[in-house]
Amino acid sequence: RVHVPELSSNTVPFKNLHKMSLILCKISNSFDQTALDLSQLFPNLSDLTIDHCEDFVELSSTICGITSLKSISITHCPRIKELPKNMSKLKALQLLRLYACPELKSLPVEICELPSLKYLDISQCDSLSSVPEQIGKLKKLEKIDMRECSVSSIPSSAVSLTSLRHVICDEEALWMWEDVEKAVPGLRVEAAEKCFSLDWLDE
Repeated sequence: RVHVPELSSNTVPFKNLHKMSLILCKISNSFDQTALDLSQLFPNLSDLTIDHCEDFVELSSTICGITSLKSISITHCPRIKELPKNMSKLKALQLLRLYACPELKSLPVEICELPSLKYLDISQCDSLSSVPEQIGKLKKLEKIDMRECSVSSIPSSAVSLTSLRHVICDEEALWMWEDVEKAVPGLRVEAAEKCFSLDWLDE
């Protein structure tokens, strides 16, 4: 619950910073300034988490210059609508979590050029209706979580996801993965359990 100050080109680089988590913070435009090169400020960042930041609108494209990034997790951010187009530069990225971002409308096709991506989470992204056609190029992708999102079909290229081992989706979306299950040995597709808690009755 802190206000992240506006960064500038005069800010001293955080050369030893490897992990940054911003939770319930006021980010404003700290990360979406076009004149600010985040790869110069955080040259060795490997893990970025942004959670419950309600005023977070845009992730600067300069963050894609941080080639050391292995994990990007953006969760419960209701105003973010899109990701940078140049994400293919993130050659080391293994985890991309976009959980509960209801205004996110699409994924850039460039994510299909991420050679190290193992885990993709797009669950509870209500406005996300599709995934890129070339998703089959993600040869190291092992897990997809797409429960409670609005994806209506899976591209035919998904049968080329040879490393895919686990897909979590809603029960009504199981049919979309039938062809992929047949083509990819060892793939487990499961319906997410719907959890209904009655704990409030004990209060």
